[in-house]
Amino acid sequence: MYEVGQVLRLRKKHACGGDTWKVLKSGVDVRLQCETCGRVLLIARDKLVRQVRGG
Repeated sequence: MYEVGQVLRLRKKHACGGDTWKVLKSGVDVRLQCETCGRVLLIARDKLVRQVRGG
């Protein structure tokens, strides 16, 4: 579904103000890195699908 290196725009902004995230790992859980501040987080794929803007 989401490929490593793909950049996603999420509905809610991160605390730093950025809303674009780069996919670092794909699977049941997806590891994302904030493009603005570099913060890395792990989110369940089904939750992420609902958060992605425009697709």
